[in-house]
Amino acid sequence: MIIHWIWLTQLPFIGSVTARRLIEKLGDAEKIYQAGSEQLAEISDLSVRQRESIIRNHSLEKAKRIFEECQNKNIFVLCWDDDRYPARAKIPTDTPVVLYYKGNFREMDQTIGIIGARRCSQESKQKTVFLASECAQKKITVVSGMAKGIDSYAHTVCLNTGGYTVAILGNGLDICYPAEHNKLMKCIEEKGLLISEYPPGTHPDRYRFPRRNRLISSWSDKLFVIQAEKGSGALITAEYSRKYGREVEME
Repeated sequence: MIIHWIWLTQLPFIGSVTARRLIEKLGDAEKIYQAGSEQLAEISDLSVRQRESIIRNHSLEKAKRIFEECQNKNIFVLCWDDDRYPARAKIPTDTPVVLYYKGNFREMDQTIGIIGARRCSQESKQKTVFLASECAQKKITVVSGMAKGIDSYAHTVCLNTGGYTVAILGNGLDICYPAEHNKLMKCIEEKGLLISEYPPGTHPDRYRFPRRNRLISSWSDKLFVIQAEKGSGALITAEYSRKYGREVEME
């Protein structure tokens, strides 16, 4: 059940890596929920604190509230065992076992991430326009983070050229950040796909964006970084891409 998958992601001390390990050992979220202390004790790389977290936090009420809020806000849940979960995105060990989404899934035979500076030069904007339109024409999915600057240009040009784009956000999908991208967000929902690992109501805090960046990397076969500034989120994304063995091109 979806409720059990959401429950798994809300457990204290159980992150994405441990959740993956539990799924590999026990099968799925419902079986993890049903597992007793003896069965959990047999998983050698599970700490005492993690075992206790699973056993003590057995209420499904929070997960049910999250799911109900998703239903009220037209937000859907993508679980680890869903066939639509891209194989490329499942490769990294820290991939979330639950994602929230709005929009439509299409075949993503090839994906390219396009990210970069929020305040970009005219030359960088032109590079983005050319690259995103070329991807759209070749039926290559454009992945980005819906931030100001390069990200928004990539999404907009891809959609305007009849392409398919995926926006990965660092907040709940009931919140538009930045606020001025409300029209873009609605357009992506209608023609593309909005993704977040955060449930509705989650506000955009600084520490959440590096986690968002790792998803941009894992969903992209190749990453184009356009006019990245020192210490920027774009460079963090590039590091994740290299870590995951994805090709990175700096423009």
